[in-house]
Amino acid sequence: MFGKSGFGVSANYTKVTSGLKYDNASREAQFALLGLGDSANLVGFYESDKWQVRLAYNWRDKFLTGLFDGSGLANPVYTQAYGQVDMTVGYKYDDRLSFQAEAINLNDGVQRLHGRTQEQLIAVTQTGPRYMLGARYKF
Repeated sequence: MFGKSGFGVSANYTKVTSGLKYDNASREAQFALLGLGDSANLVGFYESDKWQVRLAYNWRDKFLTGLFDGSGLANPVYTQAYGQVDMTVGYKYDDRLSFQAEAINLNDGVQRLHGRTQEQLIAVTQTGPRYMLGARYKF
């Protein structure tokens, strides 16, 4: 018989394919599906009467973001592969009072947009880690 440890793991991987791919060698207007990319998530968690802890790694592979880069010509925009680590912790003091803490993007993941090649940098977004603390009281 298995005991109740409170620990768990959840994982998934999504593979996406399509015949509608963007041809970087062509300068003609094209039809391609935007946003198609593989993704994966790995989550570890612990739950008890008092504690809830969750640590997650979320990853997404490179994908086509747009068909125009703002230059007036049909140039693709790609989002480069990226990953992010998030963590949440909750503590239930009693039936009325609880505390929460959340940290998003602990690994300081960076989102990078580029054109036909990775050297054609369009934009970089680095939000840095973000933190939240909270308390809840039920009247």
